[in-house]
Amino acid sequence: MLPVASRLGQPILRGARLMMLGGFGGMLALLVFLGISSVNVLIRVGHLDAESTRLFIARDDSLEAVRQSAYQVSSRVRDYLLDPHPTAPARHREEAQEAWRKNEAALSAYREVSSPEAASLLRTLDTELAEYWTAVTPCLTWNDEQRQRMGYTHLAENLVPIRERFLSTLDQIRVLDQQQLRKTIQRSAALISSLQERLVTTIVVILLVGFGLAGFSLLYLIRLENTARSRFEDLLSAHVEMEKLSQRILEVQEEERRKIARELHDEVSQTLGAILVDLGHIEATGAQARHLEAVKRLTERAIVNVRNLCLLLRPSMLDDLGLIPALHWQARETMRRTGIQVSVMADESELELPDSHRTAVYRVVQEALANAARHSGATQVHILVRPQNGKLQIVIEDNGCGFDPRHTRGLGLLGMQERVSHLNGEFHIETSPGKGTILRIELPLPVAARLPVETNA
Repeated sequence: MLPVASRLGQPILRGARLMMLGGFGGMLALLVFLGISSVNVLIRVGHLDAESTRLFIARDDSLEAVRQSAYQVSSRVRDYLLDPHPTAPARHREEAQEAWRKNEAALSAYREVSSPEAASLLRTLDTELAEYWTAVTPCLTWNDEQRQRMGYTHLAENLVPIRERFLSTLDQIRVLDQQQLRKTIQRSAALISSLQERLVTTIVVILLVGFGLAGFSLLYLIRLENTARSRFEDLLSAHVEMEKLSQRILEVQEEERRKIARELHDEVSQTLGAILVDLGHIEATGAQARHLEAVKRLTERAIVNVRNLCLLLRPSMLDDLGLIPALHWQARETMRRTGIQVSVMADESELELPDSHRTAVYRVVQEALANAARHSGATQVHILVRPQNGKLQIVIEDNGCGFDPRHTRGLGLLGMQERVSHLNGEFHIETSPGKGTILRIELPLPVAARLPVETNA
């Protein structure tokens, strides 16, 4: 089950995540919508501009063809009526008729691309062109005398006014087409302006939402930072308390071992010793000598076992004689029990070390020798203990099989490291598979222990 604080914090975290997810999702949705709508508007504007431009060009070309053909008709009719050369009228008549056919074709082409707004003007233009050609058709059959007599008058009074009217109508149609183009351009501009307003509005909304999310995220991060700092301080405090507790456990453990060793030595050993003395008296009388000899041997063995147990729990020489003799005794016991050659190199003069330092060094050496005997397969172990530069250096080196410290960390090594760290010391392991092991330990010496060493040095 989750802790109470964690369970209480879950709704806050869930709400913050949902809010941030909704905010960023909304911003993303706005951006996607803005992008799609902008692309659609630009496509519409592009199509509208392209289509309006195409229609305007087609209308303008067709209307210009109508105008040019109408000019050709009027010019050829004028030449027909006024040219005095005897052979010219026939040629001008044919050219006028050809120009009229071109005019009808051009007008038909314009009708196909014309706008609905130009329908009334087109009907007017058709009427005026038909009226013009109706006025032209009879004079195309005149002889020379009729053309000379009535040609100029007919041209000036009848044909020119009609020509001016249909040319004016053509100009009106051109103006109408230009107005249609301007409307299309204005429509495109309106779409672009609408798109710009939409972009500005969307950008403002996105900025507001972004600033809101940024502020919320900043406050949330500050809150998380404060929570993390508080949790770290709690963890650090708990770590300090655990270290104190661990140190206290070690102290209590050593105190219990000292009491047990004292009790075994003072009570059990003395009792067994008294039994041994009494048995000696009985043996001197000669009564039950054979049985008494067996009891004596058992009692002696019990005394030896109790003495060894006392030394293993807490060697009395560590308190009575000091650290260096206790290390030498431990080396001899290891050689006796395991056959490993153990050498201790240390200053025979005792250091003025506090009990915590003596106990820690002794237990570290004891655990290192036990590991060498159980795991490394070593045949030689060298132990160096020396004070140097205000620190007590301990180097334990064996010729065993070694190990990989990145993947192998037993409780023994952790216990040694814990003891060293309680005294603010440094603990280093130099080993690799097949190359033996070197433990390097440095413990800061108390001032009272440094001064004699530095004076002797």
